[in-house]
Amino acid sequence: MRSSLVMLCCFLSLSVIGFGQDSHKAGGIEDRAVQEFRNSDWPSAERDFREVVKRDPSNVFAHLYLGQTLFRQEKYAEAAASFQKTRDLQKSGKQLNATQDRILTDQLVMSYGVTGEMKKAHALLDEAIAKDPEYPLNYYNRACAFAEEGDKSKALSNLEMAFQRKANVLKGEQMPDPRSDSSFQKYARDPDFASLMKKLGYQ
Repeated sequence: MRSSLVMLCCFLSLSVIGFGQDSHKAGGIEDRAVQEFRNSDWPSAERDFREVVKRDPSNVFAHLYLGQTLFRQEKYAEAAASFQKTRDLQKSGKQLNATQDRILTDQLVMSYGVTGEMKKAHALLDEAIAKDPEYPLNYYNRACAFAEEGDKSKALSNLEMAFQRKANVLKGEQMPDPRSDSSFQKYARDPDFASLMKKLGYQ
């Protein structure tokens, strides 16, 4: 699924994720971990964020960062576990803001998609759409999931719904080009897919 957006989501998170005043400072390890993350030193960032969550298991931001460092190393199952832990902490009152929550959902869905846990991906997307119905990437991700499962009709209908809401992408984000997304490659020569691409403005 949508590997082209992994870098974008991680870049966006740097500007919106912070540890906050209630986080546990551990001898500067959090600052070091964030800097390693910014430098794309994923193994070092993983090591230090693991230490942060070990010392402070309730640190929602550290779990989210840890998930992203794991995702960037293609450790998708472990990334999903960290992202899910972040969601669990949210339910206990450790809240992310709306943008952070969208990024979390986006990357958790992609983690589930890559590891083939489509039932979990669908459940998460249904929940996300019910809570945040105007965010286009929820529908785009659902289109990817249906495409991976070979349900062309639902894939294309969700893809269209995604682009109907394209004005609501996050600041600095763009809608992905479905023609270059691996999820839709099977439809590259499909006339219905080609017709939708033309309708969406792709030539």
